[in-house]
Amino acid sequence: MQPPIVTCFSIIIYLYYCSSQRTQGLLALGALGSWIIGGKEVKPHSRPYIASIQLDGRHVCGGFLVWRKWVMTAAHCVIPRHSPAVRIVLGAHSLKHQEASQQIFSIRESIMHPHFNARTVHNDIRMLEFVKRIRLPKPNTDLPPGVVCRVLGWGDTSNFGTIPTELRETQTTIVDRKICKALWVGHVNKDMLCAASLNSTLQGVCSGDSGGPLICGGRVHGIVSFSGQRCGNRRYPDIYTRISKYISWVHDVLKRF
Repeated sequence: MQPPIVTCFSIIIYLYYCSSQRTQGLLALGALGSWIIGGKEVKPHSRPYIASIQLDGRHVCGGFLVWRKWVMTAAHCVIPRHSPAVRIVLGAHSLKHQEASQQIFSIRESIMHPHFNARTVHNDIRMLEFVKRIRLPKPNTDLPPGVVCRVLGWGDTSNFGTIPTELRETQTTIVDRKICKALWVGHVNKDMLCAASLNSTLQGVCSGDSGGPLICGGRVHGIVSFSGQRCGNRRYPDIYTRISKYISWVHDVLKRF
C-alpha cells in the first residue's frame, strides 16, 4: 500500500513557520500538495472561479470560489489569517506573467473543518474568506462509478517536478468506493470520492494542486486531497473530499461570518 505523499516543499514550508515560532503556518501536503498529470492547458480565463493560494508569491495550493468572498480549499493546506506573505489570486491563467484579469486578496478568515484529522486526512475541507462562482452539490449527493469529471490546477505535469505556468485540466472518472477502499486499505471513507483514469496513461493529480476542484456536471463535487506516490497511477485512485457531506457546515460558516 502506498501512503499519501508529502512533498519536500511542504516540509520546507512547515519548517519555515516553525522556525519563526508562528502558531499557524502554511502547509501544502501535496496530493498531499498536487499536480495535474496527463492533462492539457485550458482555454485562457475560461475557469474564472479557480484560485491560486500563494506564499511569498509562490503557488502552494489551489482553491475555488463558491460564494462572494469565499474560497474553498483543502484543510491540509494550513493557511493563516492576516499574514502579509499569504494571498489569494483570482482571475489568473498564467502564474508566470502579470495579467490584467488577476485580482489579489489577503485572507480575512481561514476556517478549517473542526474534525479534520491530519494523520488520516479525513474531513479535508477549509473555507477562506477574503467573483464568478461555481455551484456546490446538493447535501449528501453521491456520484456513481463511471461519472466523468474534470480536475484543474497549476501543479507539475510529470512525476519529475515539471511546473507549468498556465492553468491545466484533465479528465478523470469516478471509481467505485468499495474498490477504492480495497486499494487504499484504511485510508478511504464515505466522506471521500475516488477518481482515476480509465486507461493506462498517467493522468490525474499529484503534489501542487491540493485544494483544487473536481467538477462533475457543472458542479464542484470534490476537493483534491491526496494521491499515490506515483502521480496519475490508476492502481491508486486520486482521493477527493466529498463536498456534499459538508454543505451544512459550509452554511453554518457563512451565517457566522
